[in-house]
Amino acid sequence: MKKIITSGSVLLLLLIVAGCSTISMNRYIEKEERVDVERFAYPDENFTYDMEVLQDLADRVRLEELTTRNINSILKDEIKAGRYNEIIIYLRELQEEEPEEAAAFSTRYNEALQAHVMRSAEPSPTLVEDAITRLEYQYQLDPENERYIIDLANMLIHSEYDVERGATLLFDLEEKMIQAGEQPGLDLTLALAEAYFAVGKYEESIERFERLTTLDTEDPTYFYKMSKVFKEMGDKEQERAALTQALEPTSEFLTQYGDSTYHLYKDCLNKSIYE
Repeated sequence: MKKIITSGSVLLLLLIVAGCSTISMNRYIEKEERVDVERFAYPDENFTYDMEVLQDLADRVRLEELTTRNINSILKDEIKAGRYNEIIIYLRELQEEEPEEAAAFSTRYNEALQAHVMRSAEPSPTLVEDAITRLEYQYQLDPENERYIIDLANMLIHSEYDVERGATLLFDLEEKMIQAGEQPGLDLTLALAEAYFAVGKYEESIERFERLTTLDTEDPTYFYKMSKVFKEMGDKEQERAALTQALEPTSEFLTQYGDSTYHLYKDCLNKSIYE
């Protein structure tokens, strides 16, 4: 007996096929939109990330209504919140797939790389190599660019890849500015303070940190970092004085419970700012 295929059956069949195709397409799109961590995350134990946070970040910045300025603002906030590794993965993928679009976020990428190195007890060695290669290339394109000099120098110093060269880059820049009758701004002064500390020039480091406390009176971390310089100098009195200024909101607590408790705040501040 021949089976009769009615128009209704044809319609049902088309709907089933269409439904299957839609499901397959949705799964394909979902797979395509997933961040490829196997390719773009650094495969060593020193590079950790949260897959859920990473995917949420990627989904948010892919929204069509967001401007480049909006995305840069989001990325900056995420770095400050400690999600720099997730940003590194996302932007590495974007650089591979959409290099022209990724160029608009190159500053954020550099900041994320530096945050990883500065906040990690043991930075990813592969990441450090890649970061230095990137920042070196950037610097060679425009060796007079202050931002490029600072970024490369900071990476060389904080990764301990080549502390002497990083410090020399900053010291030479400072000298050129002074000869030109200019004063270093906030970013360069901070880089110089840390560079002088890294090469054991403690008095020069203290001088730059003191300048920072006048340039930005709202940031207590300058006093905290200054206390670490005094510690290396063996000046416990100045170390405690600087630390007390860094922890001014807790000075009443110190008065009430005794000076011996101040090390608790050192540990707290240690965990909350760049080392």
